[in-house]
Amino acid sequence: MRRFFFDPNQETGDQILITGPEARHITTVLRIQPGTVVELYNSKGGMFKGEILQLSSREVTIHILSRSTRHDTGPPLTLIQAMLKGKKMDFLIQKATELGVHTFTPMITRYCEKRVHSARQIERWQRIILEACKQCGRPIPMQIGDPITLEQLQPADSSNRIMPWEDENNHPLSPALLRDNRPTLLLIGPEGGFHPAEVTLALDLGFSTVSLGSRILRAETAALAATSIIQYLCHNLEPDNRT
Repeated sequence: MRRFFFDPNQETGDQILITGPEARHITTVLRIQPGTVVELYNSKGGMFKGEILQLSSREVTIHILSRSTRHDTGPPLTLIQAMLKGKKMDFLIQKATELGVHTFTPMITRYCEKRVHSARQIERWQRIILEACKQCGRPIPMQIGDPITLEQLQPADSSNRIMPWEDENNHPLSPALLRDNRPTLLLIGPEGGFHPAEVTLALDLGFSTVSLGSRILRAETAALAATSIIQYLCHNLEPDNRT
C-alpha cells in the first residue's frame, strides 16, 4: 500500500486534502487512480487509511476509512554525526530514519567534510527522511537541523552520552551506559577521526568513549552499528503488537 504525508491542517471531517509536490507525485509520477486505498501520515503520529476520491496535479481528495495513532515509546536516540563525504551522509540519514533515530544532528569537526551546507541541502535531507519514513512505515519523521560544532553542543544533564572511539581499548558499548531509560546522545566522528582536542572536549561534556571491537570501522558503519546496538538495548527494535 502506498504511503503519503499530509498537512494536518488539511484534515476536515472525514476527508483529507493533499496539495503541492505530494499531490503532483501521486498524479503525474505514480498515476494513481480514484478508488485506490492509501495510507496517510500527519507527521504527529496520526495514521489513516483512505480512498482517493478525486485528484488533479494540484490537489488530491481522500475519504478517511480508518484512523489510528502510533507514538515512539522507548527513550529517544540522537545521532550526532560528523559530516561525511559524497553521498555517505544521504545514506546514513536514510538508514538512521529506518532504525528509529529520533534526532539527527550533523556536526562540523576538524577532519570532516567542510563543503558549504545550504538550506537546499537541509531540504534534500528532509526529503530523504520522508521517503524513508514512507518505505519503513514510520509515521513521525526523524528530526534534523543545521550542522553545528562540538563547541555548540549543549547536552541535557539527564542524557546518556556515548562516543565510539578507535583508541578506546577497554570499554565496550554495554547496557550499563544506558541508564534509567534516559535519552541517549551518540557521537560519531568523521572518516579522519576526532582531533585529540575534540576528544578532550567530548570527555568534558560527559561523553563516555567506547570500543566497537578490534576492527577499524568506516564512519557510516560505526554509526549504524552503534545505533543498532543502542536501539536493541533500549528495546526500540521490538515488534509492535498494537492493533
